[in-house]
Amino acid sequence: MTGREDLMLGFRLAVGGGRGSIVRLVLSTIGIGLAVAVLLIGASAGTVKENRDQRAYAASPRYEQIPGVAPLHYHATTTDFRGQAISLVHLQATGPNSPIPPGVDRLPAPGEVFLSPKLDELVAADTSGLLRPRLPGKPVGIIDAAAVLNPNDLVVYAGTGNPRNGVAISAFGAPRGYETPFERGILSLLLIGLFVLLTPVFIFVGTVSRLGGAARDRRLAALRLAGSSLKQLHRITAAEALVGAVAGLVAGAAAFLLFRGAVADFQVFRFGVYPADLTPPWPLVVLIVLVVPALTVAAAWAAQRHTVVEPLGVVRETAPPKRRLWWRLLPIVVGIALIAPDFSVASELGRMALIAGAVLLMLGIPAMLPWLLERVVTRIKGGPPSFQLAIRRLRNDSGTPARVVAGLCVVLAGVIALQSLLAGQSTLAAVYQQKTDDRISVHADSSVADQAIAAVRAVPGAAGFQAMRSMLVDTNRGDGGLVSLSVADCATIEATTAATGCHDGDLFADPASLHKGQSVKLVDDDKRERPWTVPATPRPLSVKPSGLGEQLQPHVVATPAAMAGVDLAAAPVTVSLRGTTGDPDFVELVRNSVAPYSGQVSVASANEKRVSDEARMLDDVRNILFGGALSVLLLAGVSLLVLAQEQVRERRRALGALSATGVPVRVIVRSLLWQNGIPLLVGIVVATVTGIAVAALGRRLFWDGLYVDWSAVGLLAAAAIAMVLLVTASTVPSVRAAAKTENLRTE
Repeated sequence: MTGREDLMLGFRLAVGGGRGSIVRLVLSTIGIGLAVAVLLIGASAGTVKENRDQRAYAASPRYEQIPGVAPLHYHATTTDFRGQAISLVHLQATGPNSPIPPGVDRLPAPGEVFLSPKLDELVAADTSGLLRPRLPGKPVGIIDAAAVLNPNDLVVYAGTGNPRNGVAISAFGAPRGYETPFERGILSLLLIGLFVLLTPVFIFVGTVSRLGGAARDRRLAALRLAGSSLKQLHRITAAEALVGAVAGLVAGAAAFLLFRGAVADFQVFRFGVYPADLTPPWPLVVLIVLVVPALTVAAAWAAQRHTVVEPLGVVRETAPPKRRLWWRLLPIVVGIALIAPDFSVASELGRMALIAGAVLLMLGIPAMLPWLLERVVTRIKGGPPSFQLAIRRLRNDSGTPARVVAGLCVVLAGVIALQSLLAGQSTLAAVYQQKTDDRISVHADSSVADQAIAAVRAVPGAAGFQAMRSMLVDTNRGDGGLVSLSVADCATIEATTAATGCHDGDLFADPASLHKGQSVKLVDDDKRERPWTVPATPRPLSVKPSGLGEQLQPHVVATPAAMAGVDLAAAPVTVSLRGTTGDPDFVELVRNSVAPYSGQVSVASANEKRVSDEARMLDDVRNILFGGALSVLLLAGVSLLVLAQEQVRERRRALGALSATGVPVRVIVRSLLWQNGIPLLVGIVVATVTGIAVAALGRRLFWDGLYVDWSAVGLLAAAAIAMVLLVTASTVPSVRAAAKTENLRTE
């Protein structure tokens, strides 16, 4: 036959070989399709970041003066509504050609606001009436969705006649954006997580391509008997594998397009993705289209490398390969060398070194696992018959189970590392929330301080007030250093510091900050200076780990009498309070009370119902990684199930011989349980050690200590063990059928 005829025969065998062929094709299509969809999503990561950067840069203000352009007063603040952050951008034009932000066709006049699409929907859907008073004007238009950074962002462009605290800008569209170190760390974690979740996909593709290996060998033996050469058999095998690969490519592309159409409805950590963002570059699409079929064919050929197909039957080589250690240690050594140096994640070099080092460490798992498993099983002695049968089988072939488990272990190691890093941040956030004692903090500029305090005190249920006015002190030491000073009554001082027996007129300060009779200058919110003489010997100052003292971190705290003769009207005020009504929307009532002073008053709440953007990001990233790990665990379970079923088919005669010699079926089933479980247990140990090592080396992402999330480790390990039990249980019918003496008959 010609090469074309060989390929056509392979196609016919894949789709027309009976019910078994159809089942194998459907399973291959589902498995490869899932892998292709994941690969296409991963390939879109670069486009997602590029489009996000373009939107962020387009909305970024430019502060340098441009000749002939009337500056625009720009002041950005934030508020929250039931845990959702709302960005308030206050704008005031100084001329007819003042710059206009992207997404609107004109600047809002004082008393007018433009809303982002999601905020407009939220305002329309709010039945409580608490959100509408928060807007600093009447809605007159919608911001173009293409100009909003994330589909679910809540943004307000508000016109204002009070440019206080604003900065003059000349244009929108900064040439470069700015990433905080926190965002750089999250980006590094996401890139590592993307690699972690994609690696097992290739292992799964290789495993799926081996479906029906025993039946394929029998068909090839029949073809060999009919006169086909070994080269023809390779072409036929490639054609069979390509049918499943092409069907999987089509199914994966369809699944990707369905997900892409609905992606705007998903909130991915604190970010969102537009459908247009999820567009993989065509070179990567071409690469996926070429690599997936090539990997499928290569895996099918690799499955036959130790199989001799002859006209009268199939012979498999059983001599285990000799595995060497030195090259398996290379990725681990290089990975440690890249992570260990204290490179800053603020630099591109530091991020790339951290990502590359973590990737190499996790690549060391599939490299080391076959060697380590081989050494473990060769040193195990004794045990019950089922255990000895499993050990004997693993000694003959430890590479195949190790390859199946390797993908899962890479995911486990990566998730353990990332969960440990993120758990530390969540722990710190939880500790901070406990310290705040569910209090609400209100900070008001000096120009509206008295009005804001009065408005907050008028909120029903407001109690437990603590208030501090803030100024700076120039100690006249000639070094230009300023220290912070807060003014509060004795009740607030005793509640927020370790001071006792406070009397009006007392002064508290850090050691050596001030002394009685010292002449200093006070600097208020308007940068005005006024002389002040320290009236009393300062008492020691030590703030409590909660309340305003920790929030403001003052170096000097004075009672009102100690500031006699000083006009405090130009000093901003920070008020802390709590609600007594139990109303879950109490903080929203506080925010509404100061809504008329938008841009000059900020409200922050750190109770259980309000989590910061960073905390939401961390929690969502942890959930996504954990969900991805469970998904890949399912893939590994399917791979292990395929492997177990294939082993039962291949060993039908051996199992029948064991049964004929008196070995009970339950012993054979237990041997399969050990055979599947031992590689997994070894892999879990390796993955846990590797994950903790990566977390320990990469903890500088957030500059905090190492926190091992043992609950996540235990849950993933328990899920892996449960998966082995289910896989083994699913093979019981096949084992019972294979353990019949009829399987010993030959023709």
